[in-house]
Amino acid sequence: MKIKFHTLGCRLNFFETDGMYSVLKDNGFQLANNNESANYIVVNTCTVTNRADVKNRNIIRNAIKTNPGAKVYVTGCYAETDKEILQNIPGVFGVFGNSEKSNLAYKILEDWEGKPTTQTTNLDRFSYSDVLPEGHTRAYLKIQDGCNRKCSYCKIPAARGLGVSRNYNDVLDQVRYLQDNGIGEIQLTGVNLGWYRLENGEKGFLNLLEDILKILEYSRIRLSSIEPPDVGSGLLDLMKHPRFCKFLHVPIQSGSRKVLKDMKRTYHPDAFRKRIELAREKLPNLFLGTDVIVGFPSETETEFCETKTLLKELGFAKLHVFPYSVRKGTSAMELGDPIPGDEKKRRVLELMAFSSELHTEYSKSVMGNLYEGILEGNGRLVTDNYLKGKLTESKLYETLQPGQFVDIKPVSYIPAKDREGEYGFELALK
Repeated sequence: MKIKFHTLGCRLNFFETDGMYSVLKDNGFQLANNNESANYIVVNTCTVTNRADVKNRNIIRNAIKTNPGAKVYVTGCYAETDKEILQNIPGVFGVFGNSEKSNLAYKILEDWEGKPTTQTTNLDRFSYSDVLPEGHTRAYLKIQDGCNRKCSYCKIPAARGLGVSRNYNDVLDQVRYLQDNGIGEIQLTGVNLGWYRLENGEKGFLNLLEDILKILEYSRIRLSSIEPPDVGSGLLDLMKHPRFCKFLHVPIQSGSRKVLKDMKRTYHPDAFRKRIELAREKLPNLFLGTDVIVGFPSETETEFCETKTLLKELGFAKLHVFPYSVRKGTSAMELGDPIPGDEKKRRVLELMAFSSELHTEYSKSVMGNLYEGILEGNGRLVTDNYLKGKLTESKLYETLQPGQFVDIKPVSYIPAKDREGEYGFELALK
């Protein structure tokens, strides 16, 4: 029985796709290649922007068109918030929101076998355990879901619900399982990682990290994203550990005090600056990435320039830039959408070009240094500080295995327009 997955959006979705396939694989399913027809197709959707919604619908329609006779299921955040829209697409067999996602693999088994399975209801958001990566070498580990923040532009709390944390010991057991199975990198994922709570309701993220680091001997850990208020001395001191990737993605969204207030973010530019400066002080050569929203209703040219000035001063290595889009059910809807699309596009392109400059500048600072890289296949590598590229010695591809650690030096860098560039690596001896 053949199945295809189309996964969009965040690392949570990728973890949950791996979880769904692990259940189906244990029951005889196989992944279909790109040029193969599939009996079942699952589209795991994102709804962070209007553009994401359009992409979801296009992928769903294309999957239906190119796989005649396949049963197409849709799940994820867009399925949670806009179920009726997706149910009305001809050819969609079933729509399962995030609250139902853990049951989807068992529903597919029911359909295939023609009889109820023994486990199809009352599964929680952390039902998948002992999940190994499929089609990628680095593993995603979901430790938290949902969000209690009330950012005025964000639809995700409606899609993911309020914050909930995975059981502390279950997380540690999963880390052991992944390491015992030779997984080199474990990326911790969640909507709001730093919010992680213990069973008594107290914050426990730093405690969890400390206990994870005690386990690690071979594997390394990486954080997917962390909110600005959670970047402090406690986290940064833990990140000095040799098995903790020197990478932080901290969303700023805007460098304007006024716009941040209208966004209902819980910090101001000066506070953000202090936390990033502390991170740079404690962790030299740290790769810093951030998210920026441009064209928020109250963002004039003055506020946009404030954002760009702060980004220049802080010296990020990479920017993810998004044009603001009105999201159904958010408080920012009341502000309308007064900034023309062409002006939003100009600001996006300006910051994307700036991101390429920042990444090129960062590359110069790390060239020739020694790093631990993990092989992802076909000679492609990623280092602990998120340098991505390939080995320059092509004949070595055959002697190395995906997932293997190697000591490497970046020796070349090819900038790319409007995105990060690519490094050339050579093997190095310590």
